[in-house]
Amino acid sequence: MPLTPKRDRAARDADSHTPAAKDSPWGGLRSRFLASLDPAEQVRIFDLSARTSQTLHRWAARYPLIRRVRVWPLSLSVAAGAPFASVEALISTARLSLWVFTLDDLFDEERVPQVELMKRAERYRALAHGEIPCPNGDSLATALCEIRDDLAKYPLFQALGSEWANSLCGTIDGMMSEYHWRLGYRKGAADSWTLPSYAEYVATGRYSIGGPPHIWAALITSNDESTPQHLDHLRPMEELASTGIRLANDLQSYQKEIQEGKINALVILSRELQAHGVRDGAAYAQAEKRVRSDIAAGLERLTRLRDAAVTRTVHPEAAIDNIARFVCDFYTHHDYHTFLAQAA
Repeated sequence: MPLTPKRDRAARDADSHTPAAKDSPWGGLRSRFLASLDPAEQVRIFDLSARTSQTLHRWAARYPLIRRVRVWPLSLSVAAGAPFASVEALISTARLSLWVFTLDDLFDEERVPQVELMKRAERYRALAHGEIPCPNGDSLATALCEIRDDLAKYPLFQALGSEWANSLCGTIDGMMSEYHWRLGYRKGAADSWTLPSYAEYVATGRYSIGGPPHIWAALITSNDESTPQHLDHLRPMEELASTGIRLANDLQSYQKEIQEGKINALVILSRELQAHGVRDGAAYAQAEKRVRSDIAAGLERLTRLRDAAVTRTVHPEAAIDNIARFVCDFYTHHDYHTFLAQAA
């Protein structure tokens, strides 16, 4: 059964702005999602996250590109997303998300020359599908091979492995698209380059944020043998969850990305509005309102799909809905890069 029954979840949503459900800090963490759970659920999630983070820290230490400051908030995220899972399953899922964060650093910070970056992208695509042996001299490739081999040990990998590999390739492609958009954006209005549309950006951004491969890894490790029979129900849930997480991230990172010459959903919507004569401040306010509305509408549709769960254990639907709600809430106050510094 889901961690939170339908009636209890609806009641919590209705009470999300009452004093009992206000942001509650645990060692610097502010989370309405966790505050809305009963104490026993909270204790279980924190216990799972602590045990997950211990092993994840040791694993990440073997790969110098992986930034271990993300281990604790990521461990908490996967535990909140799937509190019914084993620690081993949570570690398998979290490793994949740590890897995606690290790849995003390579694209985002432009520490690797463009030619080398494109070569790496092709290599990682092939490794995701198991098409080439693991190469030497690339620690991120070695980590990906280990992640894939680990996921392949789960019974559902045979049925869902291609979904996971395709989604990871989509994430790699999404990061490449955003990389090229960013280069074009920095050139400014001197040439004919234009921003992508909001719809185009969101379709790409839900992959570049890493949501789809994380969710398919979580479904593989959930070990619900009915999952492959219900992909038509689960795929729309994954899309809604990943889109909400992307938009929540964009709200959180808007000011930082403006300073760094990057684009996101609010930049695109603001520019579209300014092109129609809306002033700067008003354009941003309208863009923010649109993004918040889209997040809320997506989460509402996600709840309806979770309530219409069709899998045997209902864990796959719960895992998708939980991770979306926890992360969208997390981005209200925090990010995975600076959480530990904020907490300190």
